[in-house]
This record gives sequence, structure tokens and C-alpha cells, in this order.
Amino acid sequence: MTASRASAVLAAALLLAGCRDWRSHVEPGRAAAEPLQEALDGAPPIDLEVKGYRVRLLPRASYRITGYAVETSRQLLDEWDFVVPMDVALVWGPVADPEALAHLKFHLSRRYVSYWWDGELPAAARAALPTHVANNHLIPATDEVASEIGRIRAGDLVTLRGRLVDLEIRDAEGRERWKARTSLTRNDVGSGACEQIWVESADVERP
Repeated sequence: MTASRASAVLAAALLLAGCRDWRSHVEPGRAAAEPLQEALDGAPPIDLEVKGYRVRLLPRASYRITGYAVETSRQLLDEWDFVVPMDVALVWGPVADPEALAHLKFHLSRRYVSYWWDGELPAAARAALPTHVANNHLIPATDEVASEIGRIRAGDLVTLRGRLVDLEIRDAEGRERWKARTSLTRNDVGSGACEQIWVESADVERP
């Protein structure tokens, strides 16, 4: 093996080790709080025009969440990813702990997050999984926010602030093409359990 090849192999090994090691850098106290949510009764809709489609967002609640990103998805989301261009799966509370994350695997694809665990996952984290793992559909309010959320990688500490919104998309003739409601609770699972967030600000910290 040549010196240059040896260096490349070493660099690749260190990169892989770093990718695997992000769980050990998680600081549980920084993502211990539950998301903050307050109902917005009678809030006016947010109307946009995107690529010739009429997009209406109906705010349901103000929202703030801080958690560790465990997976992201930016490609092949669905037909409407030009409106909702990114998903990020976040964990917090008992799940945002190196001792729990070491025994968990996550996969995010086509708007759904899946997770698996081994037999050594602590009981408290296992019980908390349904309520402390969330897939968030992100709709950036500005180009600056879009740039910030575009930086998110697995292992980052992420704080999102904005509004939970229902989504309606109509074509130029006014025909409804897509409609989706946001989750308003952390206790639901399966289809319809994702939070749709009109993201007004975002902070991303990389360990």
C-alpha cells in the first residue's frame, strides 16, 4: 500500500469513526426540556405562491423544540417537496442520552422515521421512544432560515421556533391538490403524527 493510499484509508477510517461517534457527544441536559406549544385560535392563514401553486398554511399553534438530530431527509421526499423541502427527526428527553442512543438506529425516508433498538436499551428510554422521537416537516419562512436548516446533520443540537401549520396546496385553477394536517401532540404515532413547522428561526450547533 502506498503512503498516499494509506493516508486516504486512515482519513476514511477517522471519518467513519467520527460519524459513528456523534452519539457520545450528546449532552442530555441540553435537550431535556419538552417542546413548548401554545394554541393559536383564529390566527390568519399564511398564503404563498410557489411554482405556480397556491399554498395556504393555517397556523394551529406556536412551537419551539430543542433536540438532537438523528436523521435528515432532503431528497425524494414527495411531489410537494418544493413546499416542504426537508424533514428532520429529533430526539429529546430520555432518548437524547448517549447511553440510550448507543443502542438505537434511525432511518428517515419518504416522510416517515423508523427506529430499532437492541436488548440493552435502558427501560426508561424504551418507554419514552413513542413520545420523544419526532419527524418534523420543515417549511422555511425565509431564505436565511432555509440556509440554516440546510446545515443540519445527525448529531447536531437543533432549536426550531415557529408555528405548527396545516397545509393546503391548490393549482392555478383553484383545484385542491394536497392537504395535510399537523400533529398537535407528541403522543401520536404513524401516519399523521408528524409536526409540520413553519420555521421562523433555527439554531444549529455542531458538537
